[in-house]
Amino acid sequence: MSFSFSIPTDLPTGTLKLTVNTGQMLFVLGANGTGKSTLMQLFASASSDKTRRITAHRQTWFRSGSPEFTGRQRAEYEQGLFHYDRQVDARWKDDYSEQRAQMAIYDLINSENVRAREITRAVDAKKVDEVDKLSAKDGAFLTLNRLLRLANLDIIVSVQANDEIMASRSGSKLYSIARLSDGERNAILIAANVLTVPAGTLLLIDEPERHLHRSIVSPLLSLLLKERPDCAFIVSTHEPLLPVDNPGSKVLLTRACIYEGEGVKSYDIDLLESSTEIDDDLKQTILGERRKIVFVEGAEHSLDKPLYSLLFPNASIVAKASCREVENAVVGIKGATELHWVKPFGLVDNDTSEPERIADLKSKGVIALNVYSVESIYYHPEVQKLAGEKLATVVGGDLTEKLAKANIDAIKAIRDSAKHLSARIAEKSARAEVFSLLPKKGEVAAGGKRIAEIDFGKCAQDEAERIESLINTSDFVGVLQRYPIRESSALDAIAKALNFTNRTQYEAAVRNLLVRDLEAVNRVRTLLGVFPADLIA
Repeated sequence: MSFSFSIPTDLPTGTLKLTVNTGQMLFVLGANGTGKSTLMQLFASASSDKTRRITAHRQTWFRSGSPEFTGRQRAEYEQGLFHYDRQVDARWKDDYSEQRAQMAIYDLINSENVRAREITRAVDAKKVDEVDKLSAKDGAFLTLNRLLRLANLDIIVSVQANDEIMASRSGSKLYSIARLSDGERNAILIAANVLTVPAGTLLLIDEPERHLHRSIVSPLLSLLLKERPDCAFIVSTHEPLLPVDNPGSKVLLTRACIYEGEGVKSYDIDLLESSTEIDDDLKQTILGERRKIVFVEGAEHSLDKPLYSLLFPNASIVAKASCREVENAVVGIKGATELHWVKPFGLVDNDTSEPERIADLKSKGVIALNVYSVESIYYHPEVQKLAGEKLATVVGGDLTEKLAKANIDAIKAIRDSAKHLSARIAEKSARAEVFSLLPKKGEVAAGGKRIAEIDFGKCAQDEAERIESLINTSDFVGVLQRYPIRESSALDAIAKALNFTNRTQYEAAVRNLLVRDLEAVNRVRTLLGVFPADLIA
């Protein structure tokens, strides 16, 4: 089965003839204002009643996980939607948003119930072959759960008593799907619509990426197409990598349109038979420029990620477990620029890295910070002053005295932990010296030998003397640049000296400051190091 359309264009021919067959996916790609929504409205108006529209302004919340109307009401809503989706104002508003969500829930449960009744009738009639045939095909919920898992969503949904759909995560207790996140509900709504439509349906999916990360929506769309080769798909999106992830798809590039009244008179549009032909001009129009991704050390829930997000608001922050993983991610993307419309950067903790190592990282696009770890910047004296000034306007007091006390108390705490801190860095220095003895490329083939003696005791003594010197001169900045101060009580001492209840309150105050004060953001970035202009812009 196929669906054919005529699109008015500024081409000499006047129209662009377009056909989408079942088993095919067509992406409508373009910047805001180029007519994508109007084009999807054209498809909805011109197609037959075998069309299911999944709108961009779809409602993703439910009052409950159970259907709230009967089968007859469901049929009436279907007729209402058929006529409504062909009206001009359906392009920008949806009077049936709640009903669409409930219809998807109803259809999912009804599909499961119909399958169960068919199997029951075959069992009652003792038609063993038919039972085997019916049961061999997965039900709606088994299929949905398989797709969710393959699309990187760790949830399982099932229908329970009173036809209520419940969810579970990692073996947790069941809870209503109404309590799922927006993204999880959005994925379920899209999948439920696709899985339950009749064969030969044209599915119009508007902006599936809403509320969903590309790592979820991209495999989900690919899987749904494979699951329903008996349907045709037209997907409108702002995400240029979605068609790239589906290399067999076609792409309509909408560059501009001319309106006449409430409709579009003509489109500046191109049809690409291969999704790999998406041009850089269109990508740049949609994204502004290369998408910036900053790979950083740390876990998703550490202090590092929210701080980086505030300091680099125009970039996506992706946490990696180690410096090596950050380095590999940046180098990997830079080596595949034809596949990734992104500009990668790497930021790693200094960790007392040697100058040679820092230079090597920089050559690969990875920047080592000026501090031992990024969270240390929360406690830099200049950041203490910025946060203290905000609190002083509320509670009063002499800020200069508080800052002086914070430094005294912090140095005292460092002195109490000096042996531990210096030993930690001495160990790192000794390991670095050992690793420096490993042969470089070509050295083994060239022959020769290397003999070295490393005095671990001297490493420890040198580091102990270094930290003692910093303590004696009250050089707290020197300490936080070289030592893991979080492994001492210095951070609590600073927070209390500045009249904060604890570290958590102080760190929240710093983040709150960075949200509101652009000058503070610029200053903190300067304290961390020198960054490429295109990262900051």
